[in-house]
Amino acid sequence: MKKSVGTIIALTAMLLATDSQKGIESLSKGTRTLLADEMRHIEKGMHSIFSNIVKGEYDQIAKTATDIQDSFIFAKSLTDAQRSELKANLPQGFIELDRSFHMTAGKLSEAAEFEDKKEVERNFAQMMGLCVQCHSTYATQRFNTFSE
Repeated sequence: MKKSVGTIIALTAMLLATDSQKGIESLSKGTRTLLADEMRHIEKGMHSIFSNIVKGEYDQIAKTATDIQDSFIFAKSLTDAQRSELKANLPQGFIELDRSFHMTAGKLSEAAEFEDKKEVERNFAQMMGLCVQCHSTYATQRFNTFSE
């Protein structure tokens, strides 16, 4: 499972890589499509978690955070060749941010299971911070306000 999460993180990094890096441009169309789908699902999950935090729906927070931790689509869809492709092309810093993001999603899920409001909010804020850190480091061409 840890290798799958690491691989998924690597794929996500590919999507966010800038043109000056190997990044997404060097990925096959199939891998890029999976990565784009994964990023859309993570974004949708983050929106759902926010909505469920403000409603106090801890069971839904835990479910969605676990889905994010387990990387939605990638863990089930990646081939060995795609895993190798990601490993060869993703920057190490991106992989580390991705790993931290998915680990924090696991902590969020656990906090939600215990209905620990403070820890739920802390872990969600940390996940958002990791998103911003990754986008501002590896996706400035896609999110150009970070390049200013």
